[in-house]
Amino acid sequence: MSSVTINKLLKTSQNSGDNKNYIYLQIKWGDEENNVKILDSESGKSYQGIVTVTAMKEIASNLDMSYNDYYEEMRSALTTYLALPGFYYKLEPEMQVLNIWKSQPESIPILYLDIDIKEIRTSNDILDSAIELLQQQDKSLTDRVQKAHKFDENSRKLLEDYRLCVEEKNELERKLLKKVAVLLNAKKERIAHLEERLKKYEEVEDNDDSEENEEGPQSTKKRRLVVRDSESDDDDEYMADTQPLTLPNDETNN
Repeated sequence: MSSVTINKLLKTSQNSGDNKNYIYLQIKWGDEENNVKILDSESGKSYQGIVTVTAMKEIASNLDMSYNDYYEEMRSALTTYLALPGFYYKLEPEMQVLNIWKSQPESIPILYLDIDIKEIRTSNDILDSAIELLQQQDKSLTDRVQKAHKFDENSRKLLEDYRLCVEEKNELERKLLKKVAVLLNAKKERIAHLEERLKKYEEVEDNDDSEENEEGPQSTKKRRLVVRDSESDDDDEYMADTQPLTLPNDETNN
């Protein structure tokens, strides 16, 4: 996937003085090649060139580096602001080349990349592209801000809905706990009432057992009724009408 970067780099110059010169570097990064456009602030001239991925892989091999490590370091050097520490950039129009050097402490500088270039007439392309890129970035930033505001608004609504749900849940829990407390109190009162009745019943039973032990067995109503009925039956049999006794005739008296 291609991408475009535009950066301002500090150009190494042979001219003496305090004036600093820059190059504006636009690179369209691709999977097989990288297209480069350069605007020299000192001369006002523009240049363009191409760096293939194959050429970068060969350079990485010559530097005894993996391509991924070399690519990441080289891209950082070309997309930084002004200069990446340890790197410097030298534009040589007469030789039609842009050289990127890397200097290391107590070591000679190493040529990290050389880009063949040629002069082009349209000197404002990079500036126009930079303005367009800035506008795109501004639009992207505006869109992101709007999305962030919309996200914040949605988040606030979600938080409000969540707060209402929590309050409703807490209210339901309070009502449920109140009902449970009422039921528990009613159950406790019922148990206490039953225990009181059981206690009174046990006291009556204990009193009955005590009286029976002191006075002997007591007849219950049912038992007295059975005895009374039995005595009534005996009286009925005793008071029944008698029949005359008939003796057989004595044959001798005849």
